[in-house]
Amino acid sequence: MHDKMKFFRGNFLQSINDQDACLLVDGIVAVAVDGQSSGRVVAMGPATEIADTYELDLASLPKQAGLYLPAFYDLHFHWVQDDVREMPKASLLEWLEKYTFPTEAKYADRGYAREKAEYFWKRILSVGTIGGLCYSSIHEIALEEALRVAPEHFSIGNVLMTMHCPEALTQTIDEALASVETCAAKYGARYAASPRFAPTTAPEVLEASARVAERYGCFLQTHLAENLAEVDWVLEMYRALPGFESVESYTDIYKRVGMLGPKTVFGHCIHLSDAEWQLMADSQSIIASCPSSNAPMELLGLGSGLYDWQKADQFGVRWALCSDIGGGPFLSMFDVMESFVSQNRAASISNASYIQALYRSTTIGAELLGLGTTKGRIAVGSDFDAILVPVDQKLLVAGDPEAILKSVVQSVKTRQEYDGLVKSTIIKGDVRFKASH
Repeated sequence: MHDKMKFFRGNFLQSINDQDACLLVDGIVAVAVDGQSSGRVVAMGPATEIADTYELDLASLPKQAGLYLPAFYDLHFHWVQDDVREMPKASLLEWLEKYTFPTEAKYADRGYAREKAEYFWKRILSVGTIGGLCYSSIHEIALEEALRVAPEHFSIGNVLMTMHCPEALTQTIDEALASVETCAAKYGARYAASPRFAPTTAPEVLEASARVAERYGCFLQTHLAENLAEVDWVLEMYRALPGFESVESYTDIYKRVGMLGPKTVFGHCIHLSDAEWQLMADSQSIIASCPSSNAPMELLGLGSGLYDWQKADQFGVRWALCSDIGGGPFLSMFDVMESFVSQNRAASISNASYIQALYRSTTIGAELLGLGTTKGRIAVGSDFDAILVPVDQKLLVAGDPEAILKSVVQSVKTRQEYDGLVKSTIIKGDVRFKASH
């Protein structure tokens, strides 16, 4: 029987919901290694109990010194912006024009895109992110290279940009329409229809993206209300377009082109009116909150403001925590967790917690991707997808999950060290990455 299972002995922690978490100190997770259930947790509990059940010799099953956490799901990031994560960010629009757009233009070259893709996806896996939604550049060859190396639970889309963009990144409307149709037909659910956002994408392309995504069962992703200058710009622009003269809000633009819906992920959503929150709730649309990207500029963010997650919960809007690489300055979701908690605490929102941050970076991310209960958690019936991180053994004995998570994150001396916090990433019971330091 043992040759059909792999046993992991150690300490395990996961959020159950926004307020509660489950901690198992010196436990064993038994993972199937054969058949259709390969990689799935078939038993979990205290080490002595699992050892008795499966007649294990605990002396021959050493306990890992660290802490196992569920692996991360990141529903909003740009892999082609890896090189501009730490560039100066005086404002969103200036950062796009000065750094981001010139960098994305380089991905027209297949050799460049291939080299960057192999480098990036190895690193994102190394920090424990094993699935999510991602933007590529406009180039179909860059999308192809990304999908070639990205693990199966990443859906990626080439951005669609037809106006108010640099010439090298501007598609004609016909080119954008053909691209979204071709890529959705080619990649199916691995493709995410990705109009960049309303001010850079013609209304007919927004509308076509929504239709194509629905037809092929794809996710649809874009940006919404990241900063006030963007909101003013897009409303002035669209109210001058035929058919949009009476548009009520930024969100109303997306409603009119048919983009609101349960498989649409809107990045940021910081500056929404109550009417817009209601539109998001009624349509079951998803919000990708990106605290490290929207953080103050002295923290290497874009200074866009603080996402009102309490308002989202009040209206029943679905949301997850995300990195927004490269507006977000670092790869690791631990940085996102710390940014979420610290910014909320600075704003006197005391009920924001590390337990909540972990839940919104793992379980909720997997659920919103449509992966059900098989991903984003460490539990019987789920795939054993986990990360192993260092932990203070004294805190494990005390048994407070919030204090443990806070210690894990705040033991990092500098923000850059978040990228080295994960010591190994495990996907379906197989170690895919081990840190070299």
